[in-house]
Amino acid sequence: MKLPSQLSKFDYAVYAISLCLCFLLFKQSDLTHTNSSSFAFLYGHFWDFYDYNKSRMGDNNYLPIFYWFFALWNIPLKLLGLLPEVTGETWMLATPIQTIWSKLLLAVFFFCSVSLVGKISEQISATALPNKINQDGLPPRYLFATSPIAIFAVFIFSGYDIFAVFFMLLGVRAYFAKNFNWFALWFSVAISFKYFAVLIYLPLVLLIEKRLIYLVLYGLLGVSITAIQFALYWHSDIFLGEIFGLVSAKATGHAVSIRFVIANIAYGAMCLYLYFSKLDITADPQAWYRRTIFACILSYALFFSWVLWHPQWIILITPFICLSYSFTRNQKTMLCIEILGYLGFAIYCMNNWVGNVDNTMIYGGVFGGILPQMHTLASDVIGHKWMALSRTLFYGLLYAPLLMMVLERFDPMIARKSDGSKLGFWAIGLSSERTLFDIRFLVATYFYILVTAVCLYRG
Repeated sequence: MKLPSQLSKFDYAVYAISLCLCFLLFKQSDLTHTNSSSFAFLYGHFWDFYDYNKSRMGDNNYLPIFYWFFALWNIPLKLLGLLPEVTGETWMLATPIQTIWSKLLLAVFFFCSVSLVGKISEQISATALPNKINQDGLPPRYLFATSPIAIFAVFIFSGYDIFAVFFMLLGVRAYFAKNFNWFALWFSVAISFKYFAVLIYLPLVLLIEKRLIYLVLYGLLGVSITAIQFALYWHSDIFLGEIFGLVSAKATGHAVSIRFVIANIAYGAMCLYLYFSKLDITADPQAWYRRTIFACILSYALFFSWVLWHPQWIILITPFICLSYSFTRNQKTMLCIEILGYLGFAIYCMNNWVGNVDNTMIYGGVFGGILPQMHTLASDVIGHKWMALSRTLFYGLLYAPLLMMVLERFDPMIARKSDGSKLGFWAIGLSSERTLFDIRFLVATYFYILVTAVCLYRG
């Protein structure tokens, strides 16, 4: 199926209008805090950034690279005199132009990431034999552009982990091009944005390098950008307290559970397998590509299985799920799982982060200041009774690409591009991937809007 040829101007118009609605209507307060914090750089507080902001913004728990990006992006607003004075009482009061401008930065990185997913999928398909890859399937770039999790993270929640995604994808593209120095450099940047990027950097290094000295060098390169930032602000006790305080809280905030033990044993076993595997990446590039994509999925799926994850983190696994479609024959099943998995994710967020990651995000949007106060929350509409099911659907989404790979490998009937008659529940009578593709996008963009509209109606 060649999706681009089936898309009309009307389809693109619906896509643009739907994303614009999400873009304008919603924003979670984390973006406001991080964006407002970056103003300190524009007022000359480079070396004392963390100390200066402590009394105004509270904690700045991220490395400076986050604030550098926002500060550079905000230079036009500074030149136009559109940056207000920020205090501990006013930082939450972002103007509509600040909201639009800060979210536009996220959108730019999102569409650049869409382009990178497309380029990586082209690398995968360039060396593929017809029976080794689903060349007529849904293009990964369009899957990522319409991904429910990605749209939520960037356009609804307004999370900036898309920065880490962008640099991870740059790293994967360099990796598949065998530019391993650039691979290490791009991942070093990604790791400084999101430490969790190291979870996929390690297995990818182990897949291509077996010599101990080079493994050490890759490790040093991987942490180099982070180390430089620590060196720049090591003099600040507030910086050290906030950064190490956050890391310590994340590291010690989880009791050792059976899930923690199993997930880390599985991750360690995967790394050992990749290290000791004998794979000629030149002779069999498709096996290399496949192992890379599925190692990334498994690494993050295991991590999210035991950690107390944050909603915006889930975008880290999303491009790899989209790229896994290149190796998946029965794509109808994956589309159904994505739809249900996103609904589970959204319902879980609404019930687990009440008054934070729910309909109240509309008050952070461009029109938040003119909307009436809601007394009904999303958790009142969709109660906690759905928590167990929603969590199950969400985790099913994380592991579905791996399960599909195993099933298609050992059961040729499932791998057939058929009507899905062997799949029981999933054979829901929809005639094409295109129908499911459309439903998947509409659920991504309008589920939060619908729930918020119901809450507004109920008052």
